Amino acid sequence: MEGKSRKELIKGAFCRLMINNMLLVVAICACGLIDNLFIGRVLGKDALAAVSFFSPVTVAIGICYVLILGTQVLTGNLAGKGEIKKVNSLFAGVFVILAIVFTVFSVCCMVFNRGLASLLGADGKPFDLLCEYINGYAPGILPQVLTSMLMALCPFNNEIKRSYCAIGAMVAGNVLGDWLLIESGGIFGVGLASTISSLAALLVLLPGFFKKDKLLSFSFREGVDFRLVLRAAARGLPSLMLTIGVIIKNYCFNYSLNHYVGTAGVAVAGIMATVSAMTGAVPSGCSNAYSALAGIYFGEEDRESLIDLTRIAMRIGVISCAAVTGLIMVFSSPLSRAFVPNDSSVQALAQRMFLLTFTYLVPNVIFNILLQAYRAQSRMLLVNIMSFAETTVIGLFSLFAIPSFGADAAWISNFVVDVLCIIVVLISVICYHKRFDLSVPALLKLSDDFGAKANEYLTFSAVCMNDVTEASKKVIEFCLKHDYPPKTSNLVGLCVEEMTANVLKHGFEGSDNYYADIRVVLRNGGLTVRIRDNCREFDPRKRIDLFDPTHPETNIGIRIVSKTARQIDYYNNAGINTVIMKF
Repeated sequence: MEGKSRKELIKGAFCRLMINNMLLVVAICACGLIDNLFIGRVLGKDALAAVSFFSPVTVAIGICYVLILGTQVLTGNLAGKGEIKKVNSLFAGVFVILAIVFTVFSVCCMVFNRGLASLLGADGKPFDLLCEYINGYAPGILPQVLTSMLMALCPFNNEIKRSYCAIGAMVAGNVLGDWLLIESGGIFGVGLASTISSLAALLVLLPGFFKKDKLLSFSFREGVDFRLVLRAAARGLPSLMLTIGVIIKNYCFNYSLNHYVGTAGVAVAGIMATVSAMTGAVPSGCSNAYSALAGIYFGEEDRESLIDLTRIAMRIGVISCAAVTGLIMVFSSPLSRAFVPNDSSVQALAQRMFLLTFTYLVPNVIFNILLQAYRAQSRMLLVNIMSFAETTVIGLFSLFAIPSFGADAAWISNFVVDVLCIIVVLISVICYHKRFDLSVPALLKLSDDFGAKANEYLTFSAVCMNDVTEASKKVIEFCLKHDYPPKTSNLVGLCVEEMTANVLKHGFEGSDNYYADIRVVLRNGGLTVRIRDNCREFDPRKRIDLFDPTHPETNIGIRIVSKTARQIDYYNNAGINTVIMKF
């Protein structure tokens, strides 16, 4: 039962985070997909090519994920270690920096739009169309970046429902904007529709971060600590390496296809980029969800949960990616007709692309989960090198292969390179252990001293009130075994009993789908108790703050907890309540 409770809690949190991350990516990409559908049907091939030339800029905007994903990982680490006060300082600093940087970026795009269009390689009619598109799209860059940040951090505030509403606002704003503006505004109207959709989503998200009782808020109650921002940037550096690699890859794609296949090849590459970004929501949503939870478990030094998480993520990721690949292959013909309904030659090229390109999804999700595992452990050299090498080699492969093998070389390049990257990682694992061992613990490259040893921790589950008394007895015996005084041992046991009873009384609703997992760890001379459950949100600190000193007989149990534990922290991530007590 104990292992089942832990795994069910991990699986539930992972699935919620994966869906949240996937919907974020899908929403952003759906806007691009909808734009391409409107452009292809109303404005034609030259307009599609113009938007394709703009793709390196949209990739460059992805530099924001250096801080966003780094903040997500570091927030998990800090929460896992119980350093809750630092979390809000990190949030405030990252928000301010992103706001300043991307305001300047947006203004520069509008002021220097013609120079930017020339730099991107557009000429002739696509050049003029690209300038118009930039003017409509650029004002929405800042709200797009801030929306991405808040959406990625919503689970830490248990605001997943709000993020779903923001996603709905984003897609609806883009569809209505395209429909209403494309006839009168042309490609400028398409860009403006993207701006409207990003702004709508941001306005939905902002109120969820003005609640002072949440983990992340705009209260700035702890001030801004830019040292934490630098730590987040270091954790997010692989995103920069990836972004640079993608820019190189996209340039190589556009150059090779334009010279050896023609404008049709560039147009289909634009469709591929749009659809890949959307289908890529599955591996990226999986790896980002893994990253957020791995950061917490690494901060807690919870070896067992990290291994369970990896197995769950691998299984769900591979199954999901294989399903998406199969669906795209089956519907390759109608998809190609949907994007280019009036050009049979481009349709044939697009169908070939749909059949070949998306075979990369399964190896990609495996590769990215492994990289996220190493990033959580700060093994940044390998992560940075592989993040840059993966996309760069894809571009170089297409650059040299397209002249000989045509467009097919571009379509299979992702699969070939991702398989090679996995082989490189497996070789590094074998070299690290100096033996052939590809089990999950070996793949993670966990150091021998990571996590508590078998005699240093105690873990058990509680699903009914009978388990509460038993939990208290186990904790007392554990403390006595490690030479804690009887009085202290009894108080710690009483604290666990009180907090676990609160979970069962106020959170459980008589369903078999509720779990409470208790973990007691003795390390570095201190005792830490973590209680994790998927019940209704309940912050014990609020009850402590409501104590009435004139009625000392009320809430006796939780009063004892507040006086016995030297530190009590709480957060809710993706619907999972976590209480950390340190003694």
